[in-house]
Amino acid sequence: MIAVFLSPFYIAMNIYIVIRLLRWLGACHTRLEHPAVWAAVITVYAFFALSPVTGMLITAEPVHSWLKYITNYWTGILLIGAVALIVGDGARFVLNRTVWKENHPDRKRFIAGGLCVIIVVLGAGGYGIIHGKDISVVHEEVAVNKAANTDELRIALVADLHIGYNSSVDHIRKMVDIIEDENPDMVVMAGDIFDNEYDAIPDKTEMVETLKEMTDKYPTYACWGNHDVEEMILVGFTFGGGAKDDEKFREFLDDAGVILLEDETVLTGEGVYIAGRKDPSKSEKEGYGRLSPSELLKDADMTKPVIVIDHQPGELSELSEAGADIDLSGHTHDGQIFPGNLTINIAWDNPYGVMKEGNMTSFVTSGVGVWGPPMRIGTDNEVMIIDVSFNG
Repeated sequence: MIAVFLSPFYIAMNIYIVIRLLRWLGACHTRLEHPAVWAAVITVYAFFALSPVTGMLITAEPVHSWLKYITNYWTGILLIGAVALIVGDGARFVLNRTVWKENHPDRKRFIAGGLCVIIVVLGAGGYGIIHGKDISVVHEEVAVNKAANTDELRIALVADLHIGYNSSVDHIRKMVDIIEDENPDMVVMAGDIFDNEYDAIPDKTEMVETLKEMTDKYPTYACWGNHDVEEMILVGFTFGGGAKDDEKFREFLDDAGVILLEDETVLTGEGVYIAGRKDPSKSEKEGYGRLSPSELLKDADMTKPVIVIDHQPGELSELSEAGADIDLSGHTHDGQIFPGNLTINIAWDNPYGVMKEGNMTSFVTSGVGVWGPPMRIGTDNEVMIIDVSFNG
């Protein structure tokens, strides 16, 4: 229901942008102040601004899919435009009262400022879309003071694939190719494998076969994320409840050879425990609970290494106290679009990267895919390769 609380801000932001846009057009030429021009501009703008709502309400294909694609690109451009416009208006306000000392803006400077905002939006948006299709590789290392059946274990950590409107078969193919090049001992998928709609998965058969190329070579363990549930979505946020556990998601993972762990712990051939947690948001939406860290690990032999997969990097201290040695997470996207990467540490102790919590090491990846806007600005899609050494 967070979409309900955010809707007033969304409406206010769009009204502000439309007012500034019409004023800028009028400054460019008096003919652009004609009521017919304003009506046309408002109509076109309203189509894009309302696409999140129409895309949610209209379920008939292919219109539903078209509107979803439009919504994703629109929200990215809108966010960039709002930031650029607010910064530009703020700078002009200060300069008018300091350097220029004018009560009313100079028309030519006003037009030039508007052009600068448009250039920034198009440039940043274009870069973000292109960069959002790339996947980088990040290497990390950790030593665990326990004995296993091997001295070293290489883990490929991926999360937030968001298979759907933004993650094509080609994008997942890039991920699989990177993992094969890194030749890990196992792959871990830390939630948000899907993007709320099973029908949004492109080329389902080819997608399954692409993932099977990976799972046939490397045992692949996964846990659910908050988006691995069928529900109504408004601008990327849940709206109106009605979430349900779609069995098609489970069948897809089963066909792809992914081992799904739902508050379950397994002992691998390497003598390492892998525990997959249920997601707190998904559990709450669907009306069931999840085990606490101590309940999850109560039957594990704590003389052996314990690795936990938990989509959201919460309860780090509780997991450490329960005996986990490594916690693997995603969810945060490292903020995805600047300046989000500068603010996510408000919500998370470990918003991205590596952090020590007691005797446990927390790894949080920025994710393979994107959520909402198909853009990355100031952050990267990534596969995180973790080399674990056992010193027991």
